[in-house]
Amino acid sequence: MPIQAMSEADMKKELSSRFNAIHAMGGGIHGDFIAQSAAAYEQRNKRKMPEATRAILQNSFNQVMFKLQQMGQSKEAIMSATADISRVDNPITLLFNLMSILIPNFAYTLLLGLQPLPTKDSPIFYPQITANEDRNTVTRGTALLGSTNWNTSHNFSTNRNKYSLELTGNTVADTVVEGSIRPGSVNFEITLASLGGAPIYLFDDGEGNLVGGDGFVLETGRMLSYTSGTFGFEIDSAYAVVPGDSVVVAYRYDMDRAGLKPAQAVLEWVSKMVRAEPYRLRHTYSLDNFYQVKQVLSGYNIDQVLSTSLAGIINKEVSGSVFDDALARTDADFVWDSDSPTGVSWAEHRLSLLQTFVRGANGIRQNIARSGGNVCICGNEWMNFIETLGGQEWSPVAYSAGEPIGPYEAGTLLGKYKIIKNQDYPDNKTVMGYKKDDTDASMLGGVFIGLYSTNPIAGDDLQVIQGMGTQFGWTKAFDNSLVSLTLSGSGFTAAA
Repeated sequence: MPIQAMSEADMKKELSSRFNAIHAMGGGIHGDFIAQSAAAYEQRNKRKMPEATRAILQNSFNQVMFKLQQMGQSKEAIMSATADISRVDNPITLLFNLMSILIPNFAYTLLLGLQPLPTKDSPIFYPQITANEDRNTVTRGTALLGSTNWNTSHNFSTNRNKYSLELTGNTVADTVVEGSIRPGSVNFEITLASLGGAPIYLFDDGEGNLVGGDGFVLETGRMLSYTSGTFGFEIDSAYAVVPGDSVVVAYRYDMDRAGLKPAQAVLEWVSKMVRAEPYRLRHTYSLDNFYQVKQVLSGYNIDQVLSTSLAGIINKEVSGSVFDDALARTDADFVWDSDSPTGVSWAEHRLSLLQTFVRGANGIRQNIARSGGNVCICGNEWMNFIETLGGQEWSPVAYSAGEPIGPYEAGTLLGKYKIIKNQDYPDNKTVMGYKKDDTDASMLGGVFIGLYSTNPIAGDDLQVIQGMGTQFGWTKAFDNSLVSLTLSGSGFTAAA
């Protein structure tokens, strides 16, 4: 997938234009639906519906109304059928009801940063800081805040440089590229296979001498020139130097003498193209049976049962696809052994599973530096453990009508890890990623139509066949931003 860079102003202009076009297309006629959906979302999730989600919902209403009009339905008839969106007496009200329920609450929205797509093939955006010049072994175009090439030397913005020399013999000598060294700033980290790989350090004493490494480097073989930037020393011949042995040189130089101004970086909004693919489900219901049930269960909200059941099935299919893809794209694995060590009680040992989540989150942070992991999709056995933890560790989400169908937000672990229960994962697997907002997450998604419906076909037997689905695509934004947590041992069988 091609990657392009744009300025923050260009990105904001593009997204603003996209949101405005979506709103203009619907002419504001869906405002009541979106307001109802947003209120329900806020009540359930205790947070406001994100702007991108509102735009996706609006775009879906627009697209579906356009499709219904193409099928011969007038705008007035559609608006009349959806005057009371809480009812599902016909396929149109059922569809709009499902859209208002499902689109903001797809389980995948908890993991993916989501943006509306104006067309099936469209870019999605995320921020990136990039070096705008060569400086201190960091080359122009290097992502300073990324995944695989995070600037681990931390030297782009200062007068400190760091580089590695591969040793070809016992003599070490070189001149730094800037031609000067600040007194007292040099540090050599020497690694030899003959010493088992444990590093040996030499330091600059500020007087032109190298200190440290006694018994390792010949005392008469150390020299350092601040004015020329030249250094050298001799490794004792008692230590064999083999291919792969190296010395890392870290130092500071005189920026004024080197004629260097402050380092230049640029904040870009990187775009990746995604394609919205169809995810479709065909369902059948009997009109005769539907109305009989409504008559018999007159005091029972059959409308809600029907709509939320269908929504749950679609959520299971669509969110499950995203979560399966996330599992296939993990970059590292962290294992928790559920068997209690000798002398450790089960009540005490089970708390050690929390360390696995912390390790996974910090592993993501170490790899990408943008964020630690904060969203987890958990298989069944992981949930068996998590849901037995106490209130200080585990805060479940309460659902008045029982657990939703398909993957859903189950609660928060340690006050910061959002837990999604996914019964379709292998029992012993959890995937952890991060999501900060809809432009900064491990995986980014673009939605063309959040939910749509085909024209219902009723047969002579009063069986109605109708297709429903969604069109969206996603991509992994950052390498090394997804990890798996694996449950091992035999203890979980008995403890579950």
